[in-house]
Amino acid sequence: MSRKIFKTGHSLAVTVSKKLLEQMGLKLGDSVKMEFDKDKECLIIRPGSKENQLVLNIRSRPRLGSKK
Repeated sequence: MSRKIFKTGHSLAVTVSKKLLEQMGLKLGDSVKMEFDKDKECLIIRPGSKENQLVLNIRSRPRLGSKK
């Protein structure tokens, strides 16, 4: 599988296929650990621990001047 690196905001990103995520047991929002193995010249991606995941609880507020 070949992927291109692309720019998103001020960062660079690579997409991962849904099939590969399923094989790894990962889903949207899961954390991963990444490391580079210099000897094998490869990037290693492992599932991260659930305790390190960031959970956002975002509530919207009405706009100023709007009636509720």
